[in-house]
Amino acid sequence: MSQTLRLRGRSALSAFRSSRLLGSLRSAVPRVTGVHAEYWHFVELERALSDADARRLDRLLAYGPASLAGAARGELMLVVPRFGTISPWSSKASDIARHCGLETVRRIERGVAHYLVTGDGHQL
Repeated sequence: MSQTLRLRGRSALSAFRSSRLLGSLRSAVPRVTGVHAEYWHFVELERALSDADARRLDRLLAYGPASLAGAARGELMLVVPRFGTISPWSSKASDIARHCGLETVRRIERGVAHYLVTGDGHQL
């Protein structure tokens, strides 16, 4: 029986890209005062991971700059590939996982969780 894990990753935006995105967002919605983005990984497994395989998968998915503590606040907007498609990133990441001995991994897909903060605290 297969299962799917959702694993939070590291920051998806450099400081420069985050600043640039915030400027674009503020042009469209002036009350947006902050933005943070991090990767989320969705891992489809054939069976549960052993402890050693779980540590290996965590190390494999620990790329990019570390997320800031407490940065995941605000309204969540999750961007993922269209349902039923397999992204090129997924194909490569799934191959790498299997080459690293993670035979139980069927597929890894990646999304980006954007957290938008408004100055008035109300939802968008």
